[in-house]
Amino acid sequence: MNTIIKFNKATGPTALEYSNEEISNPSENEVVVEVKATGLNRSEHMYMSGVYIIEPEFPSKIGTEAAGIIYSVGENVIDFKAGDEVCITPNILPNEYGVLGKFIVAPIEAIIHKPKELNFKEAASVWMAFSTAYCALILNGGLKRNANQTVVITAASSAIGAAMVQMAKRYGATVIATSRKDTKDDFLKENGADFIIPTDTESLTEKILEYTNEEGFNVAIDLVLGDFTEELANAASPEATIVAGGLLSMEIPQIPFFPLVMKNLKLTSFHVVFHLFRKPKIFEEAKKEILDGLKNKKYWPVLDKIFTLEQTIQAYQYLESGVQKGKVIIKID
Repeated sequence: MNTIIKFNKATGPTALEYSNEEISNPSENEVVVEVKATGLNRSEHMYMSGVYIIEPEFPSKIGTEAAGIIYSVGENVIDFKAGDEVCITPNILPNEYGVLGKFIVAPIEAIIHKPKELNFKEAASVWMAFSTAYCALILNGGLKRNANQTVVITAASSAIGAAMVQMAKRYGATVIATSRKDTKDDFLKENGADFIIPTDTESLTEKILEYTNEEGFNVAIDLVLGDFTEELANAASPEATIVAGGLLSMEIPQIPFFPLVMKNLKLTSFHVVFHLFRKPKIFEEAKKEILDGLKNKKYWPVLDKIFTLEQTIQAYQYLESGVQKGKVIIKID
C-alpha cells in the first residue's frame, strides 16, 4: 500500500491528510519513484495556504522536490530504468504533480540521475536551492566571475539563501547577508558571508552603505520584499540590479521610483519553473554549473532538520516559523 500526502482546503499545513492508495502505474513519459527523501519549499506552504500564484485544485497533492529510486517506467522512457537512483527536480507546477508520498508519479522531464557525491537527503535539497540561485544571480542579476561585485542576499539562512551565498562566493563576489536576528550570524559566516545584517535591530540601508564604503551594492536578491525593496534601492550603486526572488514578508512593495530613476537601477524577477527548468538549453547550463560546484566542493547542501513522513504537518509548521538554517527534509523509510 502507498501513502500520499494531499489536502482538500487551502488553510495551511493542518489541512494535510494521509491518503492510502495503490501504487499508480506511470503513463507515457512518466516514471514511478520510490521516494527516500523530500525537500520542503516555501512555495509549497504558500500553495497549500491559498496565497500562491497558482490556485490548488482539490484534492491536491503537495511537494515539488525529492530523491529516490525508480520503481517503474512508462512508455517512451529510454534514459532511465527501474533501480536507478534519481532526483526529482522542481520542474513541476504544484497543480500538476506532488512528490510527498512513498511512491509517486513524476514526469520524465523532472527526472535526473542522482549525483553520486550526495546521499538521498542531500539530493532532495539541491535543485530548488541552486537552480533558483543560478536564475536569480546569473540569469537575472548579472553576476560575473571575478568582477569585484558586491552582492546582497536577504533571508540568507534559508536553503535558497544559503545556496546563493555559496554561488556568489564561487564567482568571487563580496557577500552581505541578512537575517532577522543575530542568532544566525555564526551559521551565515560558516556558509561564506562576508558581512551580516540583523534587520530587526539594524538599518538595512545604513549597514549596506557602511560595508561598501558608501558605494552601494551591485546585485541584490530580495527574498523578502515589503519595505526591503525601497531600503535596497536606497543602498544600491548606480546601475545596480535588484532581483525580486521571494515574498517572505507577504507584502507587495511599492515601487521605489525615485532611486530607480536617479540611479538607473534594474528591478527584475523570475519564476524558476518557467524561466529555467522549462528552457532546456538554459537548464543544461545551470545543471553543469551546479554539478561542477558539487563535485569540486564549492557547493554543498545545507540541511537543517529531518522529519518523518508522519511528521509532515510539523515539518511545514517548522518551515513556516522561519527558524530553520538550511533545508527542511522529510525522510521516508
